[in-house]
Amino acid sequence: MIDAGAVITRLRATDAHSGGAREAWRDPWLLERRRLDALARSISDSVTIETDAFANTWYVLPGEVSETVLVGSHSDCVPQGGWLDGILGVHAGLGVLAAIAAGPRPRRTLAVVDWADEEGTRFGRSLLGSSAATGALTASELRGLADADGSPAADVVSRFGFDPDALGDDASPTAGSGLHSPRLAQVAAACELHIEQGPTLERSGRSVAVVSGCLGVRREQLTFTGVAGHAGSTPMAERRDPVRDAARLLTSLSDAAQATGGLATVGRIEADPAIVTAVAQRCRLSLDLRHPDLDGLAALDAETTRRLRESRCEVVRTSLYRQDPVVFDPALVTLGASVCGGGDAVVSGPLHDSAALAQAGIPTVMLFCASLGGISHSRHENTSEPDLIEGVQALYRLVILLLDPPGSPSARRDQRS
Repeated sequence: MIDAGAVITRLRATDAHSGGAREAWRDPWLLERRRLDALARSISDSVTIETDAFANTWYVLPGEVSETVLVGSHSDCVPQGGWLDGILGVHAGLGVLAAIAAGPRPRRTLAVVDWADEEGTRFGRSLLGSSAATGALTASELRGLADADGSPAADVVSRFGFDPDALGDDASPTAGSGLHSPRLAQVAAACELHIEQGPTLERSGRSVAVVSGCLGVRREQLTFTGVAGHAGSTPMAERRDPVRDAARLLTSLSDAAQATGGLATVGRIEADPAIVTAVAQRCRLSLDLRHPDLDGLAALDAETTRRLRESRCEVVRTSLYRQDPVVFDPALVTLGASVCGGGDAVVSGPLHDSAALAQAGIPTVMLFCASLGGISHSRHENTSEPDLIEGVQALYRLVILLLDPPGSPSARRDQRS
């Protein structure tokens, strides 16, 4: 049986080591990944550690066959992030690995993966490592990404073991056709434990639930260029004010998203010059649109286009990330619900690496633990210890079912509970 308490202890130790400083492609993140390697080595001599061409770390326990059950999440976090987002799934996965390694050899191989840069905070591109592994990230897309200080993403990630030359020039045209990480070709089922990062489970009094899919996303950087002027002498009717036009766009999209069950967020907005006595010449903002339905997402995208056409400023749109709504494997969702004690599945608003796997045609499912107050991407992020234990144990039960499918020799002789 899995030691869920030990998993929680290691999570608290990780937070004591690196807190909210584990932004991808920085030294604290790298140091914590080395601690994860050391933990994996301590589990069993049978566990091997591999790093693929995209800086994803794989912890592998061989089974009787190469067909693989994958447990994955990410160890990076947003700046000043919480103690559970992402890293819960990695430590829970290693806890499952330790429990399985202590018993009979499973029928299927078990792999735990720590995906590189799920959050996308440095370059604006979420799911970087998992998208590279599945073939969804192209070499040209990576070349177009840069840090806030202008450092090319390809230069930064190459210092951490990511090989830009291993990327293809075109995105995979069909599901599963462009898997760039050899381990993925063996995966029969993938699962991930994560905190909900929202209020639904806590409000309904549920500790853990299965996830049916993720919202679709359209993420862009918008640059409005108008005409600078003095705040005291430029008439309102004559202004080509980029900040004003940006504000109008945000108000319109917020109303449209609320009316249609979607989400619209401006996470960063910058004026230039940014002084109180001037009409800005330029305004840059990040725009994130999300919706559970593809038509709804297209409608929000169309509303963006319509409002930008009305602007008196020149506007440049740069796409940062696009993902259609994701539906997880129905059979795995049903199985996931059974290990969570039933209840309706929930839909994830945040992005997860599991979405990249599902879009690549890999059978995938997620489990969520309740988040206190729905808070995440904050140092105030938290989940009660009983709910964490429920989540870790549910993940273990799910992996047991997947490792030894009904009817296999290992399943018949396996007495694990």
